[in-house]
Amino acid sequence: MRSLGIKRLDHVAMAVRNVEEYLPLLTEFLGMKVVGRWRSEEEKYAGVTLDVPGGNVQWEVVQPTSDDSFLTRFLKQRGPGLHHVTFQVEDVEKAAEILRRRGIEPFGGVRTGSTWKELFIHPRDSGGLLIQLFEGHWPDS
Repeated sequence: MRSLGIKRLDHVAMAVRNVEEYLPLLTEFLGMKVVGRWRSEEEKYAGVTLDVPGGNVQWEVVQPTSDDSFLTRFLKQRGPGLHHVTFQVEDVEKAAEILRRRGIEPFGGVRTGSTWKELFIHPRDSGGLLIQLFEGHWPDS
């Protein structure tokens, strides 16, 4: 089996109903530092990005901004908690080819932004965890 070309773990994301309720735990007790806030009107969610002490991995906390957000559905089904893990890869298109050869279709296909490409591996194909693979860099928060 060929490698997906993972370069590094980029971030871990948790879904909550209200980001502000969780920030004291993450900042005061766990020592994380808020480095950005963002909002996606198109996908109906908002979030905060935090640096994790001692490494180059970040933590995201995301919340729905609408009753018809994918996160609203997620929270109703599963409650707050781990949403996805994101790895930076060398080439998303190559990773998609490798996955397809293994019989795994990227969930939602490959998506492209101005500075990044991404794909998701559905939890049914990964042992219960939503995995995001991306290349490029995220826009500034």
